[in-house]
Amino acid sequence: MSFIETNAIKNSTTMMIFAEREEIKLDPPYQRMGDVWTKEKKQLLIDSVLNDYDIPKIYFHIYEREQQTETGITYSVIDGRQRLETIWQFIEGKFNLSDDFEYQRDPSIKMAGLSYEDIAKEHPRIRIQFDSFVLPIVGVRTDDEELIEDMFSRLNEAVPLNAAEKRNAFGGEAVKVIRNVAAMDLFTKKVKFSNKRYQHLEVSSRILLTENSLTENNKIIDTKKVYLDKFASANSGSEQEMSVLFERVVNVVKQMEEVFSDSDEILRSQGNMVLYYLIFRQSLLLNEVDKISRRKLLDFRIELTKNRQDAEENYSESTFEFLEFDRLSQQGTNDASNIRERFRTLAGYLGLSKIEI
Repeated sequence: MSFIETNAIKNSTTMMIFAEREEIKLDPPYQRMGDVWTKEKKQLLIDSVLNDYDIPKIYFHIYEREQQTETGITYSVIDGRQRLETIWQFIEGKFNLSDDFEYQRDPSIKMAGLSYEDIAKEHPRIRIQFDSFVLPIVGVRTDDEELIEDMFSRLNEAVPLNAAEKRNAFGGEAVKVIRNVAAMDLFTKKVKFSNKRYQHLEVSSRILLTENSLTENNKIIDTKKVYLDKFASANSGSEQEMSVLFERVVNVVKQMEEVFSDSDEILRSQGNMVLYYLIFRQSLLLNEVDKISRRKLLDFRIELTKNRQDAEENYSESTFEFLEFDRLSQQGTNDASNIRERFRTLAGYLGLSKIEI
């Protein structure tokens, strides 16, 4: 079915949907990361439900009966994940009402700061009212996942999705490969930075873009949003082309996985990830993998810190190249010229026989 059919889902009370939560997939590939709302925003949603305000529609992709039988999943969430998670977390006691909550039907009833369990004990009728609140859920039927991804993107046009979240909703072969790279141990185990807002997808996009540019044009390009979006667009590359690109990246990433430790302090920020990728890539091309070790990379960081401290006391005695690396690491790390210069410095420190890219 290469079109979309929609209809309201019946029996969509908060408690009914909570009871069926194991049958609801919150994280289909195109979704944004969960649990990014602040506590205050969560409390405001619960306030709206208890005071019987309208809340925005929630959209479910309804699985076909065969898929339901095979996976045990009835729905996946197209839009509304944060709202559902907030309601479920409140029921599970993960947070309480705000300290300034007011029950508008009867302000004399004091509920500020209460938990769901407190409400059930002290105000059972209000708890029933909360449980019976009908969530405005729209069911969507289609067997074309690209239409679902397009719908997610359209629904979130007015929502402050970050670049990586928007890009993840593009669909297409390039986005699949980006997800596959981000699922490797380098990101799931080795890096120190979180994936709260799809930072792992953002970095894997930069790595793939860099490898693609080097392979096709023998040069690196800026890893800025405009180039990443173009690379990740739905028509970017055939399945075969993306598969070949993926294998090239996998070879380098696996080498990186062997060197770095879990939650490695060296990989605590995104800014140096493309740089490290290029260093390992160059060492493989030159057959000089033995020149790279975690100890050497750690020593380089120590040298940078010591040089920075020396410069504060006696600038003329410090190493300008290291100071420049420091400066470049603080600004414009997605510029091709910035990446090339930092690569030259680090490759030279490690003793690679070719330090230009």
